[in-house]
Amino acid sequence: MLRYAENFGAYIHRVPLNNRQEHDLEAMAARATGKTRLIFLCNPHTPTGTLLDKSTLRDFCNSFQSSTVIFSDEAYYDYIVEPDYPSMVELVKEDKNVIVSKTFSKVYGLAGIRIGYLIARPDIADRLKSNIMAMTNVLAIAAATEALKDDEFYKFSITKNMEGKNLIYQTLDDLKLPYVKSHTNFVFFNSGRHISKLSTQMKNEGVAIGRPFPPLYDWARISTGTTSEVTAFCNALKKIYT
Repeated sequence: MLRYAENFGAYIHRVPLNNRQEHDLEAMAARATGKTRLIFLCNPHTPTGTLLDKSTLRDFCNSFQSSTVIFSDEAYYDYIVEPDYPSMVELVKEDKNVIVSKTFSKVYGLAGIRIGYLIARPDIADRLKSNIMAMTNVLAIAAATEALKDDEFYKFSITKNMEGKNLIYQTLDDLKLPYVKSHTNFVFFNSGRHISKLSTQMKNEGVAIGRPFPPLYDWARISTGTTSEVTAFCNALKKIYT
């Protein structure tokens, strides 16, 4: 996604995903102009769960960081299992024009507290701080501090997420429903029917599934949960499709 600044205000230029359900970096590069003020990347991607090739991603960021700001959303970075996959924090350390966002909402399980942080060069951070409307509350900061110390829960969260995804993969394979191998805590699959219809059918089985992601109306994003929750989803899906 590209963000432009014009005399009449700011607007967003959205670039569709490629046929692998990834950010189309070539299309984004072709559409970037001298007016582009920010390029937004979500990697791993939501809602698809895809992961960009590390060399291609780094080359892309290096190509544009001198002319605009690259914003890399790494909310799901902790779920990546590929060895030596780089965070764009490395580019921040090299004084590049890059901002990286992190969150405690995913692997740390603190979604309700709504706390996260940005990593950027000091000069960029200073400009951002001058526009902060409200500070993070004390409870959220305390929870995040303790979460960083809880390595046991972190590993537990990663393990249970992988178990949940494998249960979902197995069910989708049995039903012959296409899906994207996920690098996150959810699975994006092609339902073969409109999301509104699938949502109603699943609700009738006592299972609530996620919202639609236009224009991918025949795809559904399923988050992992406890083993019993994932099993309930799988059983309901089997009942609907068989």
